Amino acid sequence: MTQQSQYRKAAEIVEKIHAVLGRYPGYRTLHADGRLYRGSFKAYSVAREFTRAVHLQGEEVPVTVRFSKGGGDPFAHFSSTVGMATRFYLPDGRVTNLVMLSQKLFIARSIDQFIALVEAAAPTEPGKPPNMDGLKAILPQHPNSAAVLKMRAESPAPISFAHTQFHAVHTFLLTNSDNVTTPARIHWTPVAGVKGQPVAQLAHEDVSVLFTELDERLKERPIAFELELELAEPDDILDDATVLWPEGRKRVSIGHLIVSAPTTEAEFGDVVMNHDPTALVDGLETTDDPIIQIRRGVYELSAALRSGGWRHAAKST
Repeated sequence: MTQQSQYRKAAEIVEKIHAVLGRYPGYRTLHADGRLYRGSFKAYSVAREFTRAVHLQGEEVPVTVRFSKGGGDPFAHFSSTVGMATRFYLPDGRVTNLVMLSQKLFIARSIDQFIALVEAAAPTEPGKPPNMDGLKAILPQHPNSAAVLKMRAESPAPISFAHTQFHAVHTFLLTNSDNVTTPARIHWTPVAGVKGQPVAQLAHEDVSVLFTELDERLKERPIAFELELELAEPDDILDDATVLWPEGRKRVSIGHLIVSAPTTEAEFGDVVMNHDPTALVDGLETTDDPIIQIRRGVYELSAALRSGGWRHAAKST
C-alpha cells in the first residue's frame, strides 16, 4: 500500500461525482438523504473465535444506524440502492463504523477505473443529466464494471429497511486473540426476512417513503439484524470489490443488532457524523483493496465540504 494512498485523488473524485450527480450544499456527496436511528448491538460468543475487536467480545454496546437512499440528490426518489452505516460506541469513548449497501459489489476495482467511469458519465453540458450513453460506450473496456452495473439494474428495490439485506462490499481481515487472521465479507441480514419490490414502484411514492415506513414501524416494535461473516476460502480474491465469491461460502452469525427509535446527530454530540468505513479497531482491518483505501479521503473531504470544516468550528467557539 502506498503511503497516504487513502488520500490519492480524493479531491478529484469528489469533484467529478459532483459534476455527474450535482452538488447539494450541506449534504453528503453520496447517500445524501438519510435518517439516524439509535439501538444496541451484542456479539455472540462465537465472534471471539474470529476477532479480538472490542465491540465483538459479547458486551452490549450502543449504536447509531444511518439508513440512506443512494445517489447524491437528497430530493430524488428511492432507487434499488440504499445504505446502512452503523456506528458502535465503545466503552473507552472511541467509535468504530461498519458501512454497508443493499448491493453486494462496488462498480470499480481501482481508483483509476472509478474515475474513468465517472468521467464517462459526466453531463455533456453543466446542469444536464448524467451521460448514460457515454458510460455505456466505455463499458466494453471495463467488463467487471459492466457486470456489476447489470446486476444492480436487475436487483429489486427495498420495500422496507427492515426487510433489506446489507453488504459491506469489501473483504475485511479479522484477527483473534491467538493472532489467527480470517478474511471475511460482512453482512447484515434482517431478522424479519428479505423482501423487495420493482424499482418502478418507488417512482410513484413519496421521496421519503422508506423513512416514513420505518418510523411508523418503530412505533410498534424495534427491528433487528444478524451480523454475518462470509468466510473466504484460499483461492478467493480479497482486494477486488467487483468480484463475487462462489456460492456456498460458509456463513457464521456473530451478533445481533436492535434498531429501536429515531435519533439525531446532536443527541449523540456529533453533528457531522462522518461514517468513515476505515475507522476500525484492533482485530478488524482492511485489505489492500484500493477502493476502501481511498474512501477515507473521500469521506473526510465530503464531511468538510458539507459542514464547513475547521473554519465553521472556529467561528462557533
